[in-house]
Amino acid sequence: MQKLRIGVVSYLNAMPLWFSLQREADIALYPDNPARLAARMAEGALDVAVLPAVEALRQPGLSFFPDLGVGADGPVESVGLFTRAELAEVRAVALTAASRTSQALARVLLHAAGARPAYSEADIAPESLAARGEDAVLMIGDPCLRARKLAHDRVFVDLGAEWKLETGLPFVFALWAGPARNLTPALHGRLTAALQEGRARIYELADAFSLETGLTDNELGHYLEDVIQNRLGPEHARGLAEFARRAAALGLLPPDAPTRAAIAT
Repeated sequence: MQKLRIGVVSYLNAMPLWFSLQREADIALYPDNPARLAARMAEGALDVAVLPAVEALRQPGLSFFPDLGVGADGPVESVGLFTRAELAEVRAVALTAASRTSQALARVLLHAAGARPAYSEADIAPESLAARGEDAVLMIGDPCLRARKLAHDRVFVDLGAEWKLETGLPFVFALWAGPARNLTPALHGRLTAALQEGRARIYELADAFSLETGLTDNELGHYLEDVIQNRLGPEHARGLAEFARRAAALGLLPPDAPTRAAIAT
């Protein structure tokens, strides 16, 4: 039997999307960070994946389900800049190599603030924040949650909150995406059912991640239940389209990205 090859983000915020798929006999799951999943999709090694929104809009031949993914309407708590300077005064930024969407969002927001910093990309450990020399450091996912619990001399700037202040819209970080021929109504039904079960098991997931992140079960339960949004609606679609427009204007997405994003609105 040919199994459906599904790439899944291994961070806690995406786990409600796919946690219950682990027991499906006709599915092979490939957990990884967002950037590496995007590379596997580009190589043709995956049939469908939870991809960074940037990759869903950038890679030729990909489509996406606009109502299933990872979003936030305001603070996201796990995507942000750890900075020693006001955004407008940031001169050097280290960007996590794990997610292209968060990199693009940081660039869009820093540009809107009037900053024109030098950017570098790195694998960033939470424990390295105090020693790094850049004005600001971008971190995402579970490492970001852990970094917020550590002692250092930086202020955390939540990029979901900054996007909401800038645009009045939610932000979409990731989407179920793949070649259009793979995104069938039947698959959408399976993924929707998987999400319903995953959201029902939020506190089980929170318990499994409390030691890794340094947050309590209740803190992680709140994060998954009240902060992270996996069912996306019309406002998320408008947020995605606005992000595509701004990112394309800065050369971070191809010129047709706003048109591709418009299918979600």
